[in-house]
Amino acid sequence: MLRLCGIIAAFLFASFTTFDACADRRVAFVIGNSEYRQFPALKNPAKDAEDVSKTFRLAGFEVFVASDLTKLQFEEQFRSYLAAADGAELAVVYYSGHGFQIGGENFLIPVDASLKQAADIEVQAIKLNDVLEQLRSKSKIQVIILDACRNNPFPRKNYWLRDQLITAGNTGLAQVRSSLNTLIAFATEPGAAAYDGAGELSPFSAAFSRRALAPNQEIRTVMAAVRRDVVEATNGLQVPWENSSLIDEVVLMRRSNRPSLPPVLEKVVLSGVGPVDLGLPEPVDVDGGTITLSIERPPALGRLMLDGKPVELGVPIQGKDLPRLQMDVPKGVAPQEEVDMLAYATHDNWGGQTQGIVVFRVKSGEGVQGEQIMASLEAEQKQQVLERGIHITGAAEAIENRDIDVPVGVGPVALNLDFPTDDPAVSLK
Repeated sequence: MLRLCGIIAAFLFASFTTFDACADRRVAFVIGNSEYRQFPALKNPAKDAEDVSKTFRLAGFEVFVASDLTKLQFEEQFRSYLAAADGAELAVVYYSGHGFQIGGENFLIPVDASLKQAADIEVQAIKLNDVLEQLRSKSKIQVIILDACRNNPFPRKNYWLRDQLITAGNTGLAQVRSSLNTLIAFATEPGAAAYDGAGELSPFSAAFSRRALAPNQEIRTVMAAVRRDVVEATNGLQVPWENSSLIDEVVLMRRSNRPSLPPVLEKVVLSGVGPVDLGLPEPVDVDGGTITLSIERPPALGRLMLDGKPVELGVPIQGKDLPRLQMDVPKGVAPQEEVDMLAYATHDNWGGQTQGIVVFRVKSGEGVQGEQIMASLEAEQKQQVLERGIHITGAAEAIENRDIDVPVGVGPVALNLDFPTDDPAVSLK
């Protein structure tokens, strides 16, 4: 028995996943520029910003959100954001609005930009590289997400940049060379246009908000799922893109909860009496997801049964079916008490896992002694039913509505409520 306990302890130690209780600080700046002054408004960016900011808040970020920023407003709010990002583990900037590239350099366009003169681009627009450099100076990891690859709406097509008159690109943004531990995501591939779509949100922002909340998913996995969704939503016309030099894992939605399950249970099982109910508790997912379980180590002295059929090793079982699991130990096994073990793992929708261990005390079910043990087990099960208040037949009919006068201002007043039934199996909670 001591040897078995040692095996169980080693099994549990090797199986449980630990999570860091102290999450490092993470900040996000979300901008949506819709109401441009020089040309028709974009219908989605302000709504995109509102929705994406909620996503980051749900993921535990400190969030700065703004819409329809002028150049001066952007600079003021970005300074406030940088102050909060100082020393952060992860700094994110999410921008939805107009942006385009000139000579391989990307610019984000404030709502008050006119860009009528050749020298206006460096004065009125925001250099993406400047944003990135300032983030690098403040945080360990930088993520920039750009839903800004729309058509260039400005009539002027050439601007002074780096002492040269350079023609602006008509569509999309340029690829960015990122430094170490940086990810830059684009709503579409370099040089291509992104779409506002027919819905309330752009296809890219809608997909990001939906996918970013998948718990414990690394951001590159999230962006791959976003890419699939956008390609499907646009019939292949828009393909999101990203540049990554990340060396650390970035998980947006951290989740430490795992299916709730007693780690070790002990059950008495009789041999030679057919399938015996194990009475295992149903695993609970605090987030309401579906739980499945897999048998990691089946019992050696008998076989597991579910609804009259043997449970095959490697075949998943629904968590809701666990209370119906039985064990069938053949006649003649364990004439003297023996110890056996079942090890299983529960899995939730988010990658969480919990190990469960059941230790079996296998006894012979034959003869008078077997009958006595069986009677004792049945009595124990009935007592458990009573204690848990499961048997509630007739309780509803026993409850009567009552009017009670309660005087005001005299302190606590006894209600003198009678318990609705004498049935010991009924309890009130």
